[in-house]
Amino acid sequence: MVRVLQFLFDVLVAIVIIRLISRLLFRSRSAPRRGTAAPQTPERSGGTLVRDPQCGTYIPEARAIRVRDGNGYLFFCSPSCRDAYATSSQPAAQSRT
Repeated sequence: MVRVLQFLFDVLVAIVIIRLISRLLFRSRSAPRRGTAAPQTPERSGGTLVRDPQCGTYIPEARAIRVRDGNGYLFFCSPSCRDAYATSSQPAAQSRT
């Protein structure tokens, strides 16, 4: 009986040692270590972020409301921000013409 218990103990110790060594040798180099957060790039979290010119909120470009401007596009987080920006910029646009 003592021999069986000694054998089982030796097998258990060997399994623990092999597992520890395999974790050290085959750890993925790209995976972050525990306790450290992986840096989030905009591509991973929903696309490129754009800034709403009215309220300053950053939103994914795919979800933004896109409005063509003279210099390119403006991106808005909501129709209310788009409308507020349009009404606040109308007097400036009328005074230029």
